Order: sequence, then C-alpha cells, then structure tokens
Amino acid sequence: MRNIFFYFLFITMLSSAQQDILFKVANSEVHVDDFLKNYFKNKLDSDTLSFEQSISEYIDLYIKFKLKVVEAEKLGIDTTQSFQRELSGYRSQLIKPYLTDINVSDQLLTEAYERLQYEVSASHILIQTKENDTINAYNKILEIQNKLNNGADFVDLAKRFSEDPSVKENNGNLGYFSALYMVYPFETAAFTTPVGNYSNPIRTRFGYHILKINDKRKSRGEVKVAHILIKERKKLNSDKDDVAEKKIYEVYDSLKMGVSFSDIAKRFSDDTKSAQAGGELDWFGTNKMVSEFENVSFSLDSIGDISLPFKTDFGWHIVKLLDKKLLPNFEEMRESLKKRIERDSRSQKTRDVVIQKLIQEWGFVENMYAKKSLINLLNNSNNLSLEEMQNSLTGKDDILFVFNNQYDVQQRYIYQSDFVDFFYSFKSRINKNENLKSVLNQLLSTFKEQKILEIESNNLEAKYDDFRLLFNEYHDGILMYQIQKEKVWDKAINDTLGLKNFFEINRDNYKWPQRVLVKIYSSKNANINSKVYRKLKYGIPDDLSILKSINNKTTLNLSIEELLLSEGDDDIVDSLVFSKNLKDFEKKSILFVEEFDKVIIIQDVINETPKLLSEIKGMVISDYQSFLEKKWLEELENKYQIVINENLFTKVKNKEYSLKETDVNQKKVNLLENFNSLFARTVKQMGSSANIFFGWDNQIYTTEIK
Repeated sequence: MRNIFFYFLFITMLSSAQQDILFKVANSEVHVDDFLKNYFKNKLDSDTLSFEQSISEYIDLYIKFKLKVVEAEKLGIDTTQSFQRELSGYRSQLIKPYLTDINVSDQLLTEAYERLQYEVSASHILIQTKENDTINAYNKILEIQNKLNNGADFVDLAKRFSEDPSVKENNGNLGYFSALYMVYPFETAAFTTPVGNYSNPIRTRFGYHILKINDKRKSRGEVKVAHILIKERKKLNSDKDDVAEKKIYEVYDSLKMGVSFSDIAKRFSDDTKSAQAGGELDWFGTNKMVSEFENVSFSLDSIGDISLPFKTDFGWHIVKLLDKKLLPNFEEMRESLKKRIERDSRSQKTRDVVIQKLIQEWGFVENMYAKKSLINLLNNSNNLSLEEMQNSLTGKDDILFVFNNQYDVQQRYIYQSDFVDFFYSFKSRINKNENLKSVLNQLLSTFKEQKILEIESNNLEAKYDDFRLLFNEYHDGILMYQIQKEKVWDKAINDTLGLKNFFEINRDNYKWPQRVLVKIYSSKNANINSKVYRKLKYGIPDDLSILKSINNKTTLNLSIEELLLSEGDDDIVDSLVFSKNLKDFEKKSILFVEEFDKVIIIQDVINETPKLLSEIKGMVISDYQSFLEKKWLEELENKYQIVINENLFTKVKNKEYSLKETDVNQKKVNLLENFNSLFARTVKQMGSSANIFFGWDNQIYTTEIK
C-alpha cells in the first residue's frame, strides 16, 4: 500500500517552518515556496489544464521525482566520485554570475556596440607562454617586434616563428571579425591599431601576440540564403569531379528556366539538413561560414537573386538571397549585448570592484604584521621542505586574514600555514631568476582574492535563494538521471530475456497496419509524365530503360522511388488509395496524378501483419522502460513514507497561498554592521595594532586605539 499520510493545521504546536513544508518523502522536506517556484518555472505556456488540475499533476510528478532522489541518496550515489565531479563542474559554472559585477558598465556596452559597427581583417604572430616561464616568450615576441620595425616581412616572420597551428594554412591571416569574437585584449588591439600598422605585443591566455591590421570595413550585417550543394566524389586517379560540376550547371540551367529553387534543393542538394527546408539556412554574419560562401552570399544585391555556381571545400554551390539585415540599434541590442558581455572575458575588468564589495560584506580583516613576517620567513627559508616550514610555524601560526562579520561561515580564520600550503603548491613552477619577494607578494594577493571569492562561493546557498534552488535542481537532477539510468534505461537495454518476455506478453500491441507497396515516378514536366504513363501502360516495366530514354540529356527530368506506405505516411497516397476501398485496387494499378506531377503504381496491398522484435526493437525497449519505471515507482512508494500537508495544498490549489515576498533574482544580501560594533569585535579578536586592517563603507581602517 502506498505510504501517504495527510496532516492538518489544527494539529497543535506546529512551528511556522513546519507549516511551510508542503510534503515530505522520508526525511526529505519540500517547502511550499520552493515547490511553487519550480512549478511556475517548468509550467508550459501551452498547458490547457486548469490551475487546480495542473498543480495536482505537478505535485504527483514532483513526489515521484523526489522518491528517485531519496533512493539514490540511500544507495550512496551522491557520495561517489563521478557524482561529486559532475556536480562540482556544474557548480563552477553556476557561481560565475555571482562572482562577477553584473552591473556591466555603460562604457563596456557602448564600446562593444561601436566596435560591432565594423569588421577588422587582421593577421597575427603568436608566441605561446609556458606556465613557469613567461620571460622567454616575452623576449621572443620583442625580438619579432624589432625585426618588424626594421622592415622584415610579416608573413615571413609568421611562417618562421608563429606558434599558432593554423599558420601553415593561413600565413597568420585570421580574416575578418567583429567585436565579441576574439578574446578582449586581442579585440582591443585589433580595433585600436590603424590599418597597415602593427600592434604592440599583447598578452592573452594563449600567449603573446603581434597583430597586423590588413583592413577595416563597415559591418555587412547578416544575410539569409538558401543553397544547393553538390558534393564532389573524387576518383582515385583524379583530383577533379567532372560529374559534380556538370550536375551543378544542369541545376543552374533549370533554375534559369524558372524551376523552383526550393523544389530542386529538396530533390538534389547533398546538404541533407537544409535540403528538407528547400535549402534554407539560418541567418549568418561574418566568420560564420567559409569565406567563399560568405562573399558570394553578401555579394547578391536583391532578394531572390541567384548566384552562379561556385566551389568551396565542401563542393559546388548555388546560393539564393532570401533576406538581408543590418545591425539593430543600440537599444534593441542592449539586453542581448549585456548578456554576451557578462559571459565575455572583458567582464573581468570588474573583478577588483567585486573583491572590494566582498571585503565590505564579509568584514574582511588583514593582519599586515603577520603578512610581513610570513613573507620574510619564506624569503629567507626557501630551501626548507613544506613539512619543515610548517614545523617552524608550530606554536606561532598567526592569523593572516579573518572574516569578521556575524554571518555563520565555515572558515572564519585564515592562518599563515594556509598560505604556506598554497605557496608550496606553486614553488616548483617559480623561475629561479625571478625575485622571490616580489613573487610572494603577488601570490599572497592572489591567495587573498581566492579566499574572499571562496568564502562567498561556499555560502551562496545561504545568501541567494535563487542560487539555492538552481543548485539543488542540478544536484537532484544528476542523482535522478544516474539512478534512472541504472534502474530503468540500461536495464531495459541489457535485459534481453526480460525484453523478449515483455514483447511476447504484449505481442498484440505490435502490428503493422494495412500497407501498400508503391512505385512513384516524379517529374515537373507534364509531357514526361504522360510519356512515362504510356510506357508503363503498354508494358515497358524496365525502370532502367525508362530512365535511359527520358534522362538522356539531364538527370533532372525524372526520378523514381519505391516505398512501402501505411495510412498517414504520404498525403497523395492517402487521398488516392487509403481513402478508397483497397480491395478495388489490383496489383500493378497505374494512377496518373497530373496535379501532383506523379505517376504511381500500386504494386501490392499488404494486410495487417505482426511486427518482428528485430523490426521495432527501439519501440519495444521504450515501452519496456516505461513498464520497469512504473513497477519501480510502486516499490519506492511502498518503501518510503510520503506525508502531504493537505490543508496547505488545498490553499495552493484554491490560490489562497501567495509566495513569500522574496526576490528570486536577488544578487545582494546586506551583511554589514555598524562601524562601532565591527571595530570593537575586531579589536577583541585580533588586538589593537597599526598593522591590522579592516574594511568598512569603502574605507580601510586599522585597529589601533590611540
């Protein structure tokens, strides 16, 4: 029996927190606000059910979902390395917006939009940087810069020195691009260096670059085209396919005679994906297609213009212009541009602002005395092992940083020994020629930022309700997927005996409907259709001889296909055959369908027959999976207690309950306290000193009491 219990609010001594719980599966509680937020997030606009019906269905689905999650946790799937690794990967992506200043500055928006008005053609030379040696790479790029300044040829230097693998094919030439296509420092150099000039060396995550600006032009906007592709099928003893070239020109001749571009694309284009849509492609701009295809597409002036046949690495093409559009105005692009910038490396310009905000929010205090003494210790004891260094701190491991607000955090204090561990993880990669004290200061600054961002990221669930919901959604979703895969999907595929037994028991559900075997002759030329009809009627059944006589000049005149169709597969066959009594059709009945440019032969009428497992294995596996899932859910419902707060759910169904007044999209929680209490608590914890600093209201103060 299903273990579902309902409880009512007249039960005494219920806390308000308990009253917010809509249902429980075992010990897993679901609060009503979380339930409703997920409902409205996942509700389809096309849902035609009433709210009461829809919400009732959703709670049933939600309970089943939670049953699977609880079972996965019971089996320990959430403790496996694979689960932890996958969840950690998702979390690292989810936290990014929360560790970035989302108020992207107007300057960045304006700059990006202004750059999008143009396209720059640039070449570059790349010298890659090694993790522990950037000096050599920098010196090498400076040598190349000197050679360019002394008149050396850019292409020659690119071939000789560039470490961009594509240089062999393009001599360093990257073609045209606009804003938000390259990494930000590279883009900035491209748009600020005059045409014909070289940039100064710039640093990106790929290494050091020098750019040569070849050209700058107004943005061409975007274009929408349809195309016909004939692929080359090169022979072993030849680099050329004359058949493909001949066929594309036959197609072109047909287009000039007025044959529909869409029809020809559907019948003859080797780009099977676009052929189904009459050759139509999505909108594209610069650097989205191969350059030959782009240039031809943008060269067409008027809607409906058709290009001459041309060749790319993919084969032979003919392009038809469907539409063109220029860049939208700034206000139309503002939101989409803002989102793109938030995902782009240029948003890191706001990193310092974020760090400063978090310093204030978390009451970050820095012990400058401990910092200075630690740097001196590490600088003067460079030959000590990690263990020896940690032992030297025993009994005098001072606090380096402290997060001094009243918020409950996992790691409030950061000690000198924490930085020692961090430093030794980098030590082997430090160049012996570099100034160690300078490196230590840089690493300490990095360590400080890392810890500030770390404490923020570790407490996002408590600070931001929307993050908590989203992260839990990923957590539960991964668990559900993994256990569903194990208990249902993989089991149905691998359990061959169970699948066979399921098929035998449900054999009556798997039958072929009545079908007809047809042969369809298609031509846009009415005279050809009449000719085919006469040949078939007077006993020339050899398709090869028909094709040979009709397609003697071009392969586009006539096509033949043989199909086994059931009702609903083909509109023409439905109207001509299935709408009538199939007993009226004799084998080899010939139908001349003039309005559809076809001649159809009914070769056979096949009555309802059982399907073989080998013919429909995919369908049977899907049905078997549904069977296994239903059976498994029944077991889970009997295994775990389900408790529903019926009174609260009735309020929800009757729309008598409203979501709490919380901002789902909140991005800030005020953790600041007044100056006096922060100062007093810092002095109590860290002592009074001119070397101990804390932040408040965008100012830095010491704990010194004068």
